[in-house]
Amino acid sequence: MTNRRQFLQTAAALTAAPLAGRASFASTHKPTSFAAVIVDSRYAEARAFGARATPLGAPVREIEGDITDLWQNELLGHWKNSRAAVVGLTERPALFLLENLAWEHGLRVVFEAEHEPAGEGNAIHNIIRSADPALALSLTASGSSWPGILADALIAGNLAPKRDFRPSSAGLATHLGEAQKLYSWIIAPRTAV
Repeated sequence: MTNRRQFLQTAAALTAAPLAGRASFASTHKPTSFAAVIVDSRYAEARAFGARATPLGAPVREIEGDITDLWQNELLGHWKNSRAAVVGLTERPALFLLENLAWEHGLRVVFEAEHEPAGEGNAIHNIIRSADPALALSLTASGSSWPGILADALIAGNLAPKRDFRPSSAGLATHLGEAQKLYSWIIAPRTAV
């Protein structure tokens, strides 16, 4: 049974978690190795993720659901020449298409998380593939500022992905009436993990 002291300590830790997480990720900043940060500009959360990625040195590319132009005009060239990693915050179909295209070039989804809207900019976070499952707790504790915390973790942080190369579940159809979820992900060369 939790006593008053334990409750207050836990509450204090959760309150400080977003600030501590941001500080620790910011202190480990290193030049980005991502060819692109892909965001779906139709979503405020994705735009905030991209805005935080810019000062971290990552080149942001905006889409509006359709990944075709970006794939044909930029990513295909990157992946033919260098198999460069990309990171994003998009809807499920963009992840599904990029994942399938990446397989042909020796790249895999090495990080994946689901972000379901929960009102007022908040979200329910489900880390599907990562070496740091505690990231979901940090994102939840940060409330509506989760896109910035996520960008710090994925772009500036040292988030080491698991050696898990199963295909993602991005190809599964969404349920009717389901809130539109966003997916954060990293696609990287299999040998880089």
